[in-house]
Amino acid sequence: MKPSERQEVFETLKAKYEGEGYVTKEHTISVLTANLMAFVIALPIVIICGVIYFNVYHPFDKNNTAVIYISSVELILGLILMIAFIFIHELLHGMTWKRFCKDKKSISYGVMWKQATPYCCCVEPLTFKGYILGGLMPFIVIGIGLFIVALVLENTMIFILSMFNIIGASGDLTIALMLLKCRKSVIIDHPTKCGFVTFNK
Repeated sequence: MKPSERQEVFETLKAKYEGEGYVTKEHTISVLTANLMAFVIALPIVIICGVIYFNVYHPFDKNNTAVIYISSVELILGLILMIAFIFIHELLHGMTWKRFCKDKKSISYGVMWKQATPYCCCVEPLTFKGYILGGLMPFIVIGIGLFIVALVLENTMIFILSMFNIIGASGDLTIALMLLKCRKSVIIDHPTKCGFVTFNK
């Protein structure tokens, strides 16, 4: 679905809800702000995970020599997976939101070419539970989930990938914090910006 089509669907829904007495409010952030929030929200999580990981898997031997090895094959595979995870991230948003949609065609994917950023958008209003769960799913599955796998397998490459995905979910974490004030709202993705719109009686 093109941005103009999403905007049209949004305007129709906005008119419907406002006609029923709802008040519309935008909750958006710029892509730059979302990226900057990686240092405010995601970085502390990465540091905590790093402390846990390197206390479980000690990176130095008795001679204080590093014993972490990443083969060239692992490195190449890791770089490929980093690119793949950018798209998997958006698929996880869409697959989760789709479970809460009445119309399964309400999910659209695309790329904001100016920012070189893939996105997933849901043009159907959702409840707080459905929206926040879809928003946090990449953080839960390929962030924290992969971190747990890295701990179990003591695999540094998987650990690095999990940290990459946690940082990649910093915008989602920011929006989730914004959502906490909107538990009783009807929520819909903003059609063109990073964030959401709420409808409240």
